[in-house]
Parts: sequence; structure tokens; C-alpha cells
Amino acid sequence: MNIKKIIGFVLVSVLAAGGLGGCAGGSGDTLVIGYQDNGLPKLVEKSGVLKDAPYDVEWAILTGPAANLSALYSKKIDLGHMGDTSLTVEQANAQKDWTASNTPLKIVAGFRNDPDPKYPQVVTAVRTSSGITGLSGLRGRTWAYNYGGYNHAQYLASLARAGLTEKDVKPVKFADGKTAAAAFSSGRTDVYSGAPGAILDALRSGAAKTLLDDRDTKIPALGVWAARADVLADKQKNADLKDFFGRLAKYFTWLDGHPAEAKRILRDTLKETPQLADFDYQQRRGGFRKLDASLVKREQKVADVLFTGKAVKRKVDVSVEYDPRYNAAQQATEAG
Repeated sequence: MNIKKIIGFVLVSVLAAGGLGGCAGGSGDTLVIGYQDNGLPKLVEKSGVLKDAPYDVEWAILTGPAANLSALYSKKIDLGHMGDTSLTVEQANAQKDWTASNTPLKIVAGFRNDPDPKYPQVVTAVRTSSGITGLSGLRGRTWAYNYGGYNHAQYLASLARAGLTEKDVKPVKFADGKTAAAAFSSGRTDVYSGAPGAILDALRSGAAKTLLDDRDTKIPALGVWAARADVLADKQKNADLKDFFGRLAKYFTWLDGHPAEAKRILRDTLKETPQLADFDYQQRRGGFRKLDASLVKREQKVADVLFTGKAVKRKVDVSVEYDPRYNAAQQATEAG
């Protein structure tokens, strides 16, 4: 197994590049996998779970779900990393209805930490200096979020919870969550929807406080990988992906058993403070969640809330977005 170089790209680079140095969409000898930071590739490499895999893995570091979606559509990658509601928002904004036969992208893996109120995946936070104490105080406020993913859904669901639409606030849309968090932390916006780790200093200092988290908005808040329909139809790619997810299931077991080593890698790779690395590690723990009827039902409720609250313009059927073919492979538990 040869884990090829980790490639860092922003959205413009992905669209401009002629390729990523692999053979995405080709023979199947290389899987090109999008992820939003290079912490995961470094952790996976250290775990050794991809050793002797019968294909190469090339990681494309694509900041934000929008970049992953663009890379998928342009056939630069085989898998794109985003939040579980990314395709719900994408489908709601599509020009044509998505059906079981024409859905261009499918969620094939979902993962998150074990539910713990101390480590939510996504929050809506307000600056303490803004004077906002409840949902009624959100009207007219500047609000940072990024397009796509569960950060976007948290923003939309928070609007719905408050009985507001985007016309009632001053939304500031960013390409990725870290940029949105930086704007909020620097005082450019009053409100922020996104990952709490990105504003951890502000939350712990008291400069910001959480108004809603994923328990309040009922968003499952899974990190997911989505693939194009043509990749899933390719026999070699399908076999490689099945093997890949089986190995990644063992990675989560390794992660759970090596906290000190994992935190050191996060500090060194992502330049995180010890406090942030501790928090980040807890968020990355857990494992794959089955893409089953129960999950689809929860995701449908989120989609319906977004539509009823006029946060999205189209009512969608989220079941067409999920492909559970790798469920069994993702439930492996023994460390590699």
C-alpha cells in the first residue's frame, strides 16, 4: 500500500487543476479521497490500517463542503467529505428533482463521536457583548456560516427555531467553517453557526456562549463521505471502497486506544493548542453509524423542518441520498 502525498487545495485550485496526481474515475488502482483537514490522513497513516491495501490512496485536502462538492462534480475525487445535511441542501437547491435513478451523489459513510453534551459537533453561538440572550434576539443580527454541510443546516434550523427567515437577519456566507469562525471570533459578526472547536477560545473565555447545539436543532450531525453514481457503478472502485471502509472502521478502534499519540499528531499537524487538541480528539472519536431507516427518518425530519421554516425552497426526499452498501464493512471493530 502506498499512501500518496497529501495534497492541499482550495476550491479554485481544484477547479483549475488538470488532475490530482491519481487516477480518479480510472482503473480503480487509486482512490482519491477528499477531506477537510490533513489531521485524518496523518492519523490514518499512523494507525497502519491501510498497510498492504491493494490500491493507493491519495488524499485531497479540500477546505469546506462546497469545495468537496465541486471536486466531486468535476470528477477530481472519488469521495468527498461533508456534513450529513449537505446533500439535503444541495437537493433542495437543485434545478431538477432528485430521484432514485438520477441522484448524482450518494452518501456512503457517516461517522461521529458518541453523543456527549460536552462535545457537540455543531453549535449556534452568540458574542456575549451582543447582548443576545435568546432566540428573539437574533433578528437583525449579523450571522456567520458556511455553505453546505451541517454548519449550513444548523444555521437554517436555528432560523427556523427562531421563527425567522434569511430576510430577517444579516447573513454572512463563507466558503468554509474556519473562515466563518474567524470572522465571528474577531467580532465581525454577532452570531455563528458551525463547529464549536473553531471558536473554542471564545467560548471558554466567556467572549461567546452557545445558544443552540445539534441536540436542540435535532441534526444528527454526522461527518459523511459522498460518492458520485458513476464511481459506485464501477466494479473495481466499488470493491476498493468496500475494503477501504472496512479498514477505516479499524482506524476508529485504533484512535480510541491511542489518545496521547492522536493528540500529539493533531497538535503537530494542525498546530492546535493542547486544549483544542483535547477537544478535537473527543470530536473525532466514535465510529461509523449505520445508514439505515432510522437515520434516514431523522434526516427527513430535519429536511422537513427546513422546508416548513422556509429555510429551503423545496421539500425533498432524503432517502434518495443514501446508499447503505458498505454498512457491513463499516462495522468492523478489531484494530488493524
